Amino acid sequence: MACIRLDMIRYRKTVSTMKGTAMYRLFTTHHIRKQLPLPAMWDLETLDSEKALCTKISVPSCIESLPSLSSYKGRCRIQTQHYFGGNVRLTFKGVSHTALVSMDGTALGSHYGAYGEFSFICKELSHDIHTISVVTDNSYSAASALHVENDYYSYGGITRPVILEALADVYVKWVHITPVCKDGIWQIQLHTSLENITDTSQTISLSFALASSDCLPETQTGQLTNQMTLDNLCVPAGSALDVRQTLSCPDVLPYTPDSPVLYYVHTTISREHCPIDDLIERFGFREVQVCGQDILWNGKPMRIMGFNRHEDYAEFGCSIPLTAMHRDIALIKDTGANCIRTCHYPNDERFLDMCDENGIYVWEESHARGLSEEQMKNPLFDEQSRLSIEEMITAHYNHPSIFVWGLLNECASHTAYGRSCYAQQIAQIRSLDASRPVTFASCRFDDDICLDLVDIVSYNYYPKWYHDTPVAQYLSERFDWIQTTRGAKKPLLISEIGAGAIYGFRSSTHCKWSEEYQAGALEEQINAVLSFPPCSGIILWQFADCRVDESWFEKRPKSQNNKGIVDIYRREKLSYSKVKELFTQHRP
Repeated sequence: MACIRLDMIRYRKTVSTMKGTAMYRLFTTHHIRKQLPLPAMWDLETLDSEKALCTKISVPSCIESLPSLSSYKGRCRIQTQHYFGGNVRLTFKGVSHTALVSMDGTALGSHYGAYGEFSFICKELSHDIHTISVVTDNSYSAASALHVENDYYSYGGITRPVILEALADVYVKWVHITPVCKDGIWQIQLHTSLENITDTSQTISLSFALASSDCLPETQTGQLTNQMTLDNLCVPAGSALDVRQTLSCPDVLPYTPDSPVLYYVHTTISREHCPIDDLIERFGFREVQVCGQDILWNGKPMRIMGFNRHEDYAEFGCSIPLTAMHRDIALIKDTGANCIRTCHYPNDERFLDMCDENGIYVWEESHARGLSEEQMKNPLFDEQSRLSIEEMITAHYNHPSIFVWGLLNECASHTAYGRSCYAQQIAQIRSLDASRPVTFASCRFDDDICLDLVDIVSYNYYPKWYHDTPVAQYLSERFDWIQTTRGAKKPLLISEIGAGAIYGFRSSTHCKWSEEYQAGALEEQINAVLSFPPCSGIILWQFADCRVDESWFEKRPKSQNNKGIVDIYRREKLSYSKVKELFTQHRP
């Protein structure tokens, strides 16, 4: 027992001096706030199988990474024990797709949605070994309006990082940074949310420092470019306080795809001149605007050539490690592409960090795909959709790579009820972020009634795959129809286009599903779209093959969507080199 107690004392001393790390981001997020490391391996027990499986699982990961659970749908209890205490915040970056969280047997709360970040705060915990338990459920039911049987797979488990932090009495919940260029001078509009977790009001000072490094500005000579301090702010007991300020930023460099220069805002809370909490956020100086039929990046028209990409990798499901994420980025850049669409849900923030660092345009969209009007009338649809949008924008607001918010891919945009849903969600997006345009990908070719609601008109076209119409003819006909609607004279993006191929299937007949047919179809599609002046760009469907629900087996050989230019293992098809050749030719 003496030996165990000695280990605890040593451990406690270690965590008490630990600074915030970048385990869940690609840069340092805290210098003052302490993050407490959690075990890498947790206990797992299935709750809906005839014979319960009890084993270990790494966190984060998908339960499907375990051979015996490769197709499991149902509940799992995933839990760990760890030594900590005091005021802590437990943050989950992604649990699929429902979570019931408890601490030492006491329920903390629940969450719906695999792709959103959520947190719980526990106050005045004893310094002891505590049990964190999460019951996950990836099964479908009427209680799930967004996770339905679909053309991609809903994996299960704790699929993104879990963070445990020691909190001060008042802490920074988030900081949103909006760059604005006025008369050639950049400034940033700062919107900061502070929260007081005590039962008494707290008077604090709040400081902001702009730096070109995530190191402490005062320790790096020459990196500090601007700073500001607000004194005597009163944060009410048990409440949040929003603070808005504008900071002028002369002599900074703009963020462009060719030169993705990143800056950091270091926000610090002090009480009686003593720092108690901080948050470092990263951003870039850029503006995205729509002018006529152009999408402008810092005043220059954008030329978009990219891929739709699902978070799906053969060995890892949707819980993709950093090395595999980086491989995707490297492959996508190798083709000459400059854009990624996060179909059809918000992505892991570490992947977005990589896009920021590599100057890749990102279309990020809230969770929904192919929902009918009947499905959109699910009583939980509005609540669950609003939560997905709020979590996405709150967490990902500062990523400079994100140039547009998307929503409701291929849903009921042709009905009056569907229009009301689109209108409500678009209004919500604009209320949370007025600095970016909004779009949705439509497949309603002659009856969409929502094109007036968006800033950018986006369409999913599949000539040479679902029908044999020549691509140029089909594109021209569809564009002419759009000009008869309230989507006229807006920018146009081809948000999906492509053809399928089974990796390794070669045929001298160039029949459909052969690699030869896919390469030929993509050549005609890319040349036609990128030679069509009214079009701002093309986003191919898709970068990599992905798993689909087995109910789609009649449409999807191997229970996969096989339209990738690489397969689910990232092995290149013939179309990979063809796309690389064409994107190089059409590069602006």
